[in-house]
Amino acid sequence: MTVTVTKMPGGITQLFNTKTGRVSYKCKADSGYMFIEAFDGIVKFNEKGAMATVTGNTISLDSCAVIKKGDPQYNQAVSYVIQSYKDFVRLKTEMYEKEILDLEQQLVSS
Repeated sequence: MTVTVTKMPGGITQLFNTKTGRVSYKCKADSGYMFIEAFDGIVKFNEKGAMATVTGNTISLDSCAVIKKGDPQYNQAVSYVIQSYKDFVRLKTEMYEKEILDLEQQLVSS
């Protein structure tokens, strides 16, 4: 069994089990929002450790809620998702820029 771990925006971690095809999303922060197509909406993770799991046609939520289009909270949830993606991209960009600078520094000092 192999589990691939991927950090996602909004303090969410994706766990993919290659043997079972099971995909789980686990919240690392106190709360988080993420659009997950299988749930047809934005999943609101209500606490640290909350999970949304998809295995084939089976979907389950643990300490989560789904906010769908038409829900009064939907626009606010979309705003949270957008902001978390912006923050995620900014952090990744800063990380790779630092890596590039470090490599360029090594090249210059060789």
